[in-house]
Amino acid sequence: MNSKHAFSERLNQLQSWRKAITAEIQYVSETLQENKFIRADDVRRFANLRQAIAAECVTLVFVAEIARGKSELINAMIFSDLGRRLLPSGLGRTSRCVTELRFDRDIETSVRCLPIETRESSLTFSELSADPSAWHLIPFDADKPKSVAAAMTKLSETRLVSMADAVAWGLHGLHGTHSTHSTHSTGSLGSGADTSINKPVQNNPGDATLVEVSRWRHAVVNFPHPLLDSGLVIFDAPGLVAFLAEPEWARHRLPKADATLLVLDVGESMTKRDLAVWRDYMGGGRILRGSLFSGDEKTATESAPELKQVRMVVLNKIDDLDIDTARPQATANREMLLEIDRRVSETADLLRMDPINVVPVSAKLGLVGKLANDQDKTLKSRIYQLERGIAANLPRDRQQPLTHDAINALSGALQAAQTTLDLARFETLESLSALSNMRAKNDKVMATIIAKTKNKQARVIETLKELKSIKAVQTRLSEDLAEVANVAAAKRDIERAKKSIGASIVPATTTEALAQYFVATQAKLDSLDEKVDEIRSLFAHVGKKLRSDFGLSNVRAFDVHLFPTQRFHTELAKARESADAEFSKTSSLLLKRGSVLAKQFDELVGTRVQHIFEIAQRETATWVRGLYKAIERPLEEARGRLEHTEESIGKVKSAELDLAERISELQAALDASKQKHSALAIARERLEKFADEMQSSGS
Repeated sequence: MNSKHAFSERLNQLQSWRKAITAEIQYVSETLQENKFIRADDVRRFANLRQAIAAECVTLVFVAEIARGKSELINAMIFSDLGRRLLPSGLGRTSRCVTELRFDRDIETSVRCLPIETRESSLTFSELSADPSAWHLIPFDADKPKSVAAAMTKLSETRLVSMADAVAWGLHGLHGTHSTHSTHSTGSLGSGADTSINKPVQNNPGDATLVEVSRWRHAVVNFPHPLLDSGLVIFDAPGLVAFLAEPEWARHRLPKADATLLVLDVGESMTKRDLAVWRDYMGGGRILRGSLFSGDEKTATESAPELKQVRMVVLNKIDDLDIDTARPQATANREMLLEIDRRVSETADLLRMDPINVVPVSAKLGLVGKLANDQDKTLKSRIYQLERGIAANLPRDRQQPLTHDAINALSGALQAAQTTLDLARFETLESLSALSNMRAKNDKVMATIIAKTKNKQARVIETLKELKSIKAVQTRLSEDLAEVANVAAAKRDIERAKKSIGASIVPATTTEALAQYFVATQAKLDSLDEKVDEIRSLFAHVGKKLRSDFGLSNVRAFDVHLFPTQRFHTELAKARESADAEFSKTSSLLLKRGSVLAKQFDELVGTRVQHIFEIAQRETATWVRGLYKAIERPLEEARGRLEHTEESIGKVKSAELDLAERISELQAALDASKQKHSALAIARERLEKFADEMQSSGS
């Protein structure tokens, strides 16, 4: 990675975080493996954590209509060290679909494109993304510029489709004559040109009207660049068309970006399409993090932490401003600066944002300067100011939830191992004490010890029988819990709501259907809370009885791990907020057909709620199984140790064997137990230190 790049510090921090947390997972995993405490559930969970950690990245989204210089800006900021352009730029060569630039070492260098025809599929965008057969692969040789350039030209490809296909694919509102976001200018910046992507085309008077659309829905460029290899991901979004054509991407991927940039042409007027993108999709006047906004707006970040991201507006092409060059150079430069400041202020006023977040640049001058190593042109381009502005405000706490999950998983695995070890150590100490006393006592004492062992064994067997009777209750509760979190039932509820919304004629009917659906879904989540509490109460009682019956006062108390359900309520509330915002617009409800409203409901609410129940169904089942095993396994192990002790005592009595050998074995087992205890203690201490460091750093 170029250490001079503005993003280097943030990417280094991401790499350090990955390395540190992966090393912690590896250490705990090896400790459990070496001491024979590793479980299949631990192995699976650690693997899932590693996969999630590897997927963490720093994401920048560039948004602009055609001919604003967006691709040239990305080339200048990110890829100038290649000595050439990576992304195609210029009239007719710009990207026509959302393009994702990243690097995965396990995937060949290529451009993967999702055909526009997949919009006919009933699968969601996320489901299509996970299906390799749905994508068109264009491999290239990263060391050969011509091979790269040939693959990149695919991003500019378009095709003509009939209006019927455009309507069927949801693209009919993206051309000038049908767009609900007119391309005429708004505000004090004057009149803007039509920048629509899809244009009606008439071949001859007898032909039907055709519409030009992008050949692809989405493209992923896997390119081996140092910044991308370090975790940087770039999204190149072609203006309003990207949000209207792919609402799932806009709603689910855009909010997760670390920074979003709206690129404008400083010499042209701002259009309604630009305002629509800023207002409806990039947050508009909503709150940014840190110093990006000031005053009362800053406090609102506390109520919407998921909105923490850099949002900026870039005024490109400052080198094309019309300044009278016949005047003295100093005068011309001063007028140029005044004109740039005026346009920055004008844009900030129109968008109601802090002028510090409106950055004037020249992508063309920046790229030329960097390619030619011309410091003067690079400085005049102001690209460095944009890079530093973004880098200085990139969110630093995006990895906190995953860090907490990893620490909780590691801590839980170590605690389970410690409980098992404590039980084994207690039994070993008891057996060692009993056998040592045998050597000095007569047959009567021996008989007493044998009776005591048998009595304890009977108690263990009785407790296991009781546990099996509890198993029936646990099975019933598990079935009740599974029924509440049933994904199929959730899908049926979603389909019923979609049918009700699709069949609605008046806005009131749609609103009522939404309200009924959320009430029913909330009731299910409340039932889930009740079942979780009931199961925790049951196992807490069993754990208490276990400690009481076996006198394990010196053993760590059995802890019924909490199963957090508040996140499901939070996600449902977010879905409801999104639905209220979308379906509260009476004009939208009147103008849109029922089928369109139903699809919007599915995208806004259905997919999100289904995901909630998928997580709930999977994780509650794992949680309940873990609770039962945590009690059953120590009892089974205790019974095995008691049987072994009884067998040893019988051998001693019948054969008058020297007990020294058995005592030696138990002492060796006790020594091994101490070593394991020390290893677990070191692992716990290391994990606690790691957690403190993560909390201090905000990761």
